[in-house]
Amino acid sequence: MYHRLNSNVLPELIPPFSRVLVAVSGGPDSVALAHVIWRYASENKDKCISLIIVHVNHKVRKESEREAEQVRKLADQLGTEFILHEFDAKAYAYEKKKSFQEASREWRYTRFREDMHELDCNLLATAHHLGDQAETVLYRLLRGSGATGLAGIYPRKNSVVRPFLTVTKSEIVDYCHDNNLSYAIDQSNLKSDYCRNKIRLELIPVLEQEYNPRIIEALGRTAELLRWDEEYIRSHVDRLWTKYCLQAEEDRILLSLGAWDEPEAVLSRLLRRAAAEITGEFLGLEYKFIKNIIKEGKKTGWQQDLPGLGIENVADGFLFFRKELDLQYSHGDEGSGKLLPFSEIQLAENHWHSILGHGIQVGIFDFFPNDKIILADTTIDAIQLKELNESIICRRRRTGDRIYFQNLGHKTIKKVFQERNIPAAKRDTILLFAVQNHVIWIPGICRSSRFIPNKDSPVRYILIAQDDSSHSNLDSL
Repeated sequence: MYHRLNSNVLPELIPPFSRVLVAVSGGPDSVALAHVIWRYASENKDKCISLIIVHVNHKVRKESEREAEQVRKLADQLGTEFILHEFDAKAYAYEKKKSFQEASREWRYTRFREDMHELDCNLLATAHHLGDQAETVLYRLLRGSGATGLAGIYPRKNSVVRPFLTVTKSEIVDYCHDNNLSYAIDQSNLKSDYCRNKIRLELIPVLEQEYNPRIIEALGRTAELLRWDEEYIRSHVDRLWTKYCLQAEEDRILLSLGAWDEPEAVLSRLLRRAAAEITGEFLGLEYKFIKNIIKEGKKTGWQQDLPGLGIENVADGFLFFRKELDLQYSHGDEGSGKLLPFSEIQLAENHWHSILGHGIQVGIFDFFPNDKIILADTTIDAIQLKELNESIICRRRRTGDRIYFQNLGHKTIKKVFQERNIPAAKRDTILLFAVQNHVIWIPGICRSSRFIPNKDSPVRYILIAQDDSSHSNLDSL
């Protein structure tokens, strides 16, 4: 196994001068991965490759502490730096209203991205193997995925590398035994509680016994062939994008109706890309929406509201757009108008200013009045104005908007709305405060960990959400 990886896979996935963060759970797959990368770096010192081992203790099983210590010993044995993260995975899943597996994966990858930034790593290595690839293909097939989904897990996607995708589980276990590597067995993987576990424990054995004893290799081969096709089609679509995209702005994409002359395999990808440019969601639109646009999109004047965007056949082509709210602000006796960056409004300090019709008060204060405001059903928050070099704008969500949470990382605003169970129809009416694409506060929902005031800060930006009828309470400040 190692010699095959050393000859072909590792030189392609891990270039010279790489600094690799290796995710190690303590199971045989990740333990073998850490050892393989360490061995490759040790045998090729001229490539100047270094690695760091990271482990996450989900605090779910009684064996978790022992497994964390086992991974620590592996790092000591290999002479590598070791990073340990601990969090209550079940509580986090409950809070986010997600399955345990989905929530845990989200937390891990967010934390890994932060680690990479803090530790100056350019690659994250995970131990997905050929069996995982087969499970993924079957899982997506059962859910009705197209060629893009059935292409499975990529050996490299952005900064994440998966050197074991062509390696079987038995090869990995044999490697651990041959190299005297200790590993743990997660007993939860032996239970059919999750869909992927059922595929691995129940469906694949039936397919092996009744249909094809080498079904895992066959599914891995299918994924690779589809990945080749997908990469070719994507490159073709990228070239056609420059031809059919007539206008590309932050909140509007205009496609030529000539795109409808292309095969559906191409047109569907152009439509998904246009939608993704507006919503910021990688997968774009669902199949049912794409099917309807292909069928109806060339009809003059046809339009429809979809999750996160609007679409319309206009005179110049087919338009994808996000509707923006025309906000107003009240500024004392100076009248009202469109809400500008606050630095341009020149708000007077120690006074509140209302955004009419939206129940939001904005003010700059040279003190933090948290002990002077006693209002029912009021959300108050503060932003440290002194540290801001750019203007804050009040608006609705836009493509590329992210919000940062300490110890979790960045999330898309759509993800935040989904976790808070906010109906899709209401999401584009919600106001937020942002610096460029970095959202810093969504009144009544959440705030970013950025620009949190220090106690010694002389100037603070105070934002307060409440009913406009409560203005008299604020006037007393």
